[in-house]
Amino acid sequence: MSSIPYSAQIRHVEILERNKNQTTSISVYRDNALVVPTEAKYTLISPNGDKIVDSLAASVGDSGVVSYPHTAVQLPTDKQLGEGYIQEWWIKIDGVAHTFRRMAALVLRRLYPTVSDIDLTSIYTDLEEVRPSSITSYQKYIDDAWYQILRKIRNRGMGFEYLIMSAEAFYECHRHLALYLIFRDFHSSLGQSNGRYLDLSHEHQRQYLQELDSINWLYDEQHENKPADKDRRKAGQPVIYLNGPSHRRYHRYATWKSY
Repeated sequence: MSSIPYSAQIRHVEILERNKNQTTSISVYRDNALVVPTEAKYTLISPNGDKIVDSLAASVGDSGVVSYPHTAVQLPTDKQLGEGYIQEWWIKIDGVAHTFRRMAALVLRRLYPTVSDIDLTSIYTDLEEVRPSSITSYQKYIDDAWYQILRKIRNRGMGFEYLIMSAEAFYECHRHLALYLIFRDFHSSLGQSNGRYLDLSHEHQRQYLQELDSINWLYDEQHENKPADKDRRKAGQPVIYLNGPSHRRYHRYATWKSY
């Protein structure tokens, strides 16, 4: 059995929408290259251990991306919503089989980002001119920032991103983090010990952290595709009281309670 540690690109819990045709995929890397498997199979296991999809053939693209097309019939409306689903990708590389596991969640709606290149250039118009010739947009930074935010939501115990109803709540937070990543990369690429890009990266990192701590949203606590309370927003950052809060004081946002 091969001991080569191949790297599967697993940046976040895979989100599958219930009662919808959709394609799920995975990429495997080694030595800075996308590996092209010779064969692949896909299994989806429910939280109670039942196999919804049992070792069915997965497609291997010319580039090496492995994918499987889910049908709406496989994920009907009576399937349990939420966490605990497991994807197993059986992938044969150079004659040796490897099984990569990825957690998944079955949801009513996934959460989509609201930031694109135009939102970055609206602050810095010269980003169009200074963009490296090797890329046509800043999408890779925007995507990386988005996945960082999604992981942060879960790691901080802020809830499940697919139950958040108000995507616009992440706008400033996402934009600042994307700009931080861009200017940090510019600074590193130019090899400067200090300068404009370093200052800008520090500024946007600071603003990102401030926005992340103050973020609040409308939340669907019961998987009903509607906010639990349309007139009351949830604070993403938990409020910790060292002593009991005063009953006379009005708090604008509810303290967070994990669902």
